[in-house]
Amino acid sequence: MIEMGILGGFPPPPAMVRGKRSSPAPHATEMGTLGGFPNPPAMVPGERSSPAPHAYGRRMRRRVLPLLLLASCGGHESPVADARPDGAAPDTAPPADAGPLPLAVDFTVVGCPEPDPTVPSCSGAAPFTVQFAPIATTTISQYRWNFGDGTADDPSATPSHTFSAPGSFSVTLVGVGWTGGVASRTRTDFIIVLPNGLGDNCQADQQCALNLQCVCSAANPCTTGPLGGICTSLCQKGDCPVGSVCANLGTAAANSSRVEPWQSQLCLPSCRSDADCTAGLRCRALPGWPNNTSWVYGCFADVPADLGGPCLSATGVRRSDLCVTGFCADLGALGLCSRDCTSALCPEGSDCAVFGDGRELCLVPCSSTFPCDKDPLLTCVAPGQSPLGYQLKTPPSDGDGGPYCAPKPCASNTDCDPAGICREDSGGKHCVARSKSH
Repeated sequence: MIEMGILGGFPPPPAMVRGKRSSPAPHATEMGTLGGFPNPPAMVPGERSSPAPHAYGRRMRRRVLPLLLLASCGGHESPVADARPDGAAPDTAPPADAGPLPLAVDFTVVGCPEPDPTVPSCSGAAPFTVQFAPIATTTISQYRWNFGDGTADDPSATPSHTFSAPGSFSVTLVGVGWTGGVASRTRTDFIIVLPNGLGDNCQADQQCALNLQCVCSAANPCTTGPLGGICTSLCQKGDCPVGSVCANLGTAAANSSRVEPWQSQLCLPSCRSDADCTAGLRCRALPGWPNNTSWVYGCFADVPADLGGPCLSATGVRRSDLCVTGFCADLGALGLCSRDCTSALCPEGSDCAVFGDGRELCLVPCSSTFPCDKDPLLTCVAPGQSPLGYQLKTPPSDGDGGPYCAPKPCASNTDCDPAGICREDSGGKHCVARSKSH
């Protein structure tokens, strides 16, 4: 006897009642709740003194007979695998005196993220992986699944299948009985794969909604920026949809001939916090477009680095393309993502500092969320008079005027070891990166 448990959380289908016989039927079947999709009709036994076909069996034969005739006219069928999940042969076959048993097959899915038991159907975003489960009488011994997406049939008993592109897909399950009979079940538009929206993950363009493309796709991956693809669109004219911003990520070219796919003007989901962003992205202050002096908040990957972040490559080269500002300043051991504020405004949360050597750079004030601890030669420093000291060009934006992340003061090389040396100038001493000659 087979008892099937609850899969998927849909409402239970009608129970199947076993027939009364003088002795227990060796292969009577109990169908439990599977995913909320309808099970085969209830099997009601006939009233005979000796085993005879069920009333449901007579109906099933009327349905199965045309399939058998079609199969007999269509040549040899493709071989199918055993119904057991491990592919092994069944332990026993039905006893010869069991009487004719009806063939019935149906199926459901396990753990559907967006089930609709009224249709029924199962929905999810591309690529969408689904675990199927058969609902069948014990007279079914082998299965063959067709997923309606152009892929090869699957002979597994409980297959897992990935639908890579958006669309509606009709799924068919064919079951073969112990003695060669056939039963099948087709559920039209059973799987609905939804396109991914702006800012969602993707692997290819066809997985994104209309007018969107997959940047950093599997076919054209990025070496920096998003680790996987992201659905977006170009916005050179600033024509992004409602609820999104146009970010100028084409602020610098890499130190090579390759330009990353994300290094352009892209529409991104607007945000107020990381909770507004898809997994793998966070809410960031980014240069706006077409007004490059403005800043917008959009969901994007950790690379390029924020203002105040390091910008040294793995090969020890300062790279401006690793900064969202498009400028890697020669400060500290790892370089400092900054912005020349001689004529441009600094992003929100930073201020323009005038250094003693004449440079005007945006600096980030130290705080609990920005402790200035990524570079050993930078620290939280108050304004001072020296070539590497600084004065604020304008009143501090936060009204506090506290210390900013800037070159570390020192008394000797010991204060800067091992990443740098202590350099003395007319106004004091600061840590600077070691040159290759040191």
